Amino acid sequence: MKNFFRSPLSLVLILSLGLASPLLAQTQPQNPALGIIVRSSQASIGNATASDGASIYSGDYLSTEDSGSLLVRVGALAVELESSSGLHVYRAPYGAVIELNRGSVIYTTPGGRENLVIVASDVRITPDASLADLGRVTIENPCEIIVYSQRGQANAKAGKETHLVEEGKAYRVRAENRISYREYLSPDDADYHRYHEHEPCIAPDMARKLPLPPATPHFAVAAAIGIGAGTVVVVWKALESPDRP
Repeated sequence: MKNFFRSPLSLVLILSLGLASPLLAQTQPQNPALGIIVRSSQASIGNATASDGASIYSGDYLSTEDSGSLLVRVGALAVELESSSGLHVYRAPYGAVIELNRGSVIYTTPGGRENLVIVASDVRITPDASLADLGRVTIENPCEIIVYSQRGQANAKAGKETHLVEEGKAYRVRAENRISYREYLSPDDADYHRYHEHEPCIAPDMARKLPLPPATPHFAVAAAIGIGAGTVVVVWKALESPDRP
């Protein structure tokens, strides 16, 4: 063994391996693909046009134009961005967390596997992971969020109040605050609240004048608008694809 290390050839080999190691480390993907675009129409990833089969990465901003749509698969999850909508998507230990910035998103989870969380303003929606879920979240305005569960059920949290949105039900959720972003960060990140500002949905001077009850409800029943059968078929086919990442 001593003779090996004294050999000039062995020293060259060791040095070569030592130099190659950092280069190999640099070629390893720092941010592997989070998901894939299944179907796109008048949609974008950041400032680039979205195309079918393109990869998406944690932190990407996905958006659609007035007549656009974008269907994305993340592991066993499927998310469809409807027209005139935008969201940021992030990797999470349980699957994915989505920050809906405008418009509407349809979500599908197969149950018993991965799950997702959708954040809209300061409202947090979590589908029941034990059930196969299909639902929609819509930002009507920065202070009003519509949460609809067509199949399965989801928990919606606004402020300190949590409500179960049961199958076939829709609720109009009043957010406590509208959000003004300085920089986008995953809602699950410990520093998330350091990168945006909260503006109360009721102005402080108005809140002082209104005789509010001790516990102001955040949830009101809303008319449920069903998700089209065509959308359901496409989304479920996306989940059943054998080559999903």
